[in-house]
Amino acid sequence: MKADLEKAQHSFIKLLICMQAGLELIDELEGTTLYRHEVKATLNQTNKVLTKRINTAYKFIDDMEKEETFQSIDRAIHNIVDTSVHDLFQKGYKPIS
Repeated sequence: MKADLEKAQHSFIKLLICMQAGLELIDELEGTTLYRHEVKATLNQTNKVLTKRINTAYKFIDDMEKEETFQSIDRAIHNIVDTSVHDLFQKGYKPIS
Protein backbone atom coordinates (compact mmCIF):
# COMPACT_ATOMS: atom_id res chain seq x y z
CA MET A 1 0.00 0.00 0.00
CA LYS A 2 2.87 2.39 0.82
CA ALA A 3 4.41 1.71 -2.61
CA ASP A 4 1.10 2.72 -4.26
CA LEU A 5 1.04 5.99 -2.31
CA GLU A 6 4.64 6.74 -3.25
CA LYS A 7 3.93 5.99 -6.92
CA ALA A 8 0.89 8.29 -6.80
CA GLN A 9 2.97 11.04 -5.16
CA HIS A 10 5.59 10.76 -7.89
CA SER A 11 2.88 10.93 -10.55
CA PHE A 12 1.51 14.08 -8.90
CA ILE A 13 4.97 15.66 -8.98
CA LYS A 14 5.45 14.82 -12.66
CA LEU A 15 1.98 16.16 -13.46
CA LEU A 16 2.68 19.35 -11.52
CA ILE A 17 5.93 19.83 -13.48
CA CYS A 18 4.12 19.39 -16.79
CA MET A 19 1.29 21.71 -15.79
CA GLN A 20 3.64 24.39 -14.48
CA ALA A 21 5.71 24.17 -17.67
CA GLY A 22 2.45 24.64 -19.57
CA LEU A 23 1.66 27.74 -17.55
CA GLU A 24 5.11 29.16 -18.25
CA LEU A 25 4.64 28.57 -21.97
CA ILE A 26 1.12 30.05 -21.92
CA ASP A 27 2.63 33.20 -20.37
CA GLU A 28 4.94 33.46 -23.38
CA LEU A 29 1.90 33.41 -25.68
CA GLU A 30 0.19 36.32 -23.90
CA GLY A 31 -0.53 39.12 -26.34
CA THR A 32 -0.40 36.86 -29.40
CA THR A 33 -3.33 35.67 -31.49
CA LEU A 34 -2.81 32.17 -30.05
CA TYR A 35 -3.39 33.32 -26.47
CA ARG A 36 -6.73 32.39 -24.99
CA HIS A 37 -7.54 33.72 -21.53
CA GLU A 38 -9.91 30.86 -20.65
CA VAL A 39 -7.13 28.30 -21.28
CA LYS A 40 -4.78 30.11 -18.91
CA ALA A 41 -7.52 30.39 -16.27
CA THR A 42 -8.18 26.65 -16.51
CA LEU A 43 -4.49 25.81 -16.20
CA ASN A 44 -4.08 28.16 -13.23
CA GLN A 45 -6.98 26.51 -11.41
CA THR A 46 -5.62 23.05 -12.17
CA ASN A 47 -2.19 24.08 -10.91
CA LYS A 48 -3.71 25.36 -7.64
CA VAL A 49 -5.52 22.07 -7.09
CA LEU A 50 -2.42 19.99 -7.89
CA THR A 51 -0.19 22.14 -5.67
CA LYS A 52 -2.64 21.73 -2.79
CA ARG A 53 -2.64 17.95 -3.30
CA ILE A 54 1.17 17.83 -3.43
CA ASN A 55 1.42 19.85 -0.24
CA THR A 56 -1.02 17.47 1.46
CA ALA A 57 0.83 14.42 0.18
CA TYR A 58 4.14 15.77 1.48
CA LYS A 59 2.93 17.26 4.77
CA PHE A 60 5.12 14.77 6.65
CA ILE A 61 8.32 16.07 4.99
CA ASP A 62 10.20 18.77 6.87
CA ASP A 63 10.28 22.28 5.40
CA MET A 64 13.92 22.14 4.26
CA GLU A 65 13.38 18.97 2.23
CA LYS A 66 10.10 20.35 0.86
CA GLU A 67 11.92 23.49 -0.31
CA GLU A 68 14.56 21.36 -2.04
CA THR A 69 11.81 19.35 -3.73
CA PHE A 70 10.11 22.46 -5.09
CA GLN A 71 13.45 23.90 -6.23
CA SER A 72 14.08 20.65 -8.10
CA ILE A 73 10.64 20.91 -9.69
CA ASP A 74 11.37 24.50 -10.71
CA ARG A 75 14.67 23.46 -12.33
CA ALA A 76 12.88 20.66 -14.21
CA ILE A 77 10.25 23.11 -15.45
CA HIS A 78 12.86 25.51 -16.75
CA ASN A 79 14.76 22.64 -18.34
CA ILE A 80 11.65 21.88 -20.39
CA VAL A 81 10.67 25.50 -21.09
CA ASP A 82 14.18 26.63 -22.07
CA THR A 83 14.83 23.71 -24.45
CA SER A 84 14.28 24.47 -28.13
CA VAL A 85 11.65 22.60 -30.12
CA HIS A 86 14.47 21.22 -32.30
CA ASP A 87 16.30 19.81 -29.25
CA LEU A 88 13.09 18.30 -27.87
CA PHE A 89 12.46 16.65 -31.24
CA GLN A 90 16.02 15.28 -31.33
CA LYS A 91 15.69 13.81 -27.82
CA GLY A 92 12.44 12.09 -28.71
CA TYR A 93 13.21 11.09 -32.28
CA LYS A 94 13.27 7.39 -33.05
CA PRO A 95 13.41 6.40 -36.75
CA ILE A 96 10.47 4.29 -37.93
CA SER A 97 12.59 2.05 -40.14
